Amino acid sequence: MNWAIVTLTKGGTRQAKRVKKSLDNIRIDIYTLKKWSDKETLTIDKKLSEFVGSIFYEYDIILFIMAAGIVVRSIAKYLVSKTTDPGIIVMDEKGQFVISLISGHLGGANDAACLLADRVGGQAVITTSSDVRGLIAVDTLAEKLNCRVSDMLNAKDVTALIVNDELVGIKSDIRIDIKLPDNIVESAKGKGMIYITNKVLDISSSNEVQLIPKNIIIGIGCKRGIPKEAIISAVAEALNSLNIDVRSIKHFATVDLKKNEAGIFEAARYYDAEVKIVSREEIKTVEKNFSCSEFVKKTIGVGGVCEPCAMLTASGGHFLMTKKSYNGITLSVWEEI
Repeated sequence: MNWAIVTLTKGGTRQAKRVKKSLDNIRIDIYTLKKWSDKETLTIDKKLSEFVGSIFYEYDIILFIMAAGIVVRSIAKYLVSKTTDPGIIVMDEKGQFVISLISGHLGGANDAACLLADRVGGQAVITTSSDVRGLIAVDTLAEKLNCRVSDMLNAKDVTALIVNDELVGIKSDIRIDIKLPDNIVESAKGKGMIYITNKVLDISSSNEVQLIPKNIIIGIGCKRGIPKEAIISAVAEALNSLNIDVRSIKHFATVDLKKNEAGIFEAARYYDAEVKIVSREEIKTVEKNFSCSEFVKKTIGVGGVCEPCAMLTASGGHFLMTKKSYNGITLSVWEEI
């Protein structure tokens, strides 16, 4: 996670440096006016509202050390959605109050404000109803369980039920290790439902929402120069055959020989997933557990790619699909549990 701190005053700049020192495990850039700038800071060289636009999507968290009114006017035209906006925090120059202003849940502003307040000895100001009352919003639940939200409008409606003390049922294919509020009851049918599964579901009511665990790993090998379109199509076909939602893809896994294979990386970006690289030396330690192609072994030094790469980059689980070929592409599908 990376932060930006934006301030316009001498006192604010001093406080920004204290914050950076107190959060030494986080990458932080400090922006201030030229007259307060030094080797520890970067310079704001344009009007504040224009400057904010230039960095708005470059950081996970933006902390403004200034009046909240100035911040609201500066960020207003850049706000798009709670699923994409960065977390916005506002703090006074003395560090007395740390306000979570925008994207408290998905953007992480609530957690960041609490962390910062603890480090500087201030008071975190959290105004989201679910947090104030010790409940949990659907998007917060999704974040804590590393899930994607199927529909943010439905999530909003189900969260409204939760904060209004209505009974909401939950059915999950994954283990839930966090404490749920009393009105979210496992396997119970309530006025709303939360389904946690990587399966493709048909959600018909606005009072139902699916949280999609990011627990699918795509092991992949391919011929040199395979275009992204072919890989995207192959992955979609494989997951469709398993009734798995493509939004559950956590990462692609491939051999070090493919670390510059553009098609793999472009396809992973299409699915909003990262690519993990596995060395051939690592594969050799487990390849006896998988079917081995003598041709592949002679060509690259190991007899298999997609299966061992998927397994080696996983945190437990099992194969949903072992090696399958798709016109120059081999895929395996692993589910973490």
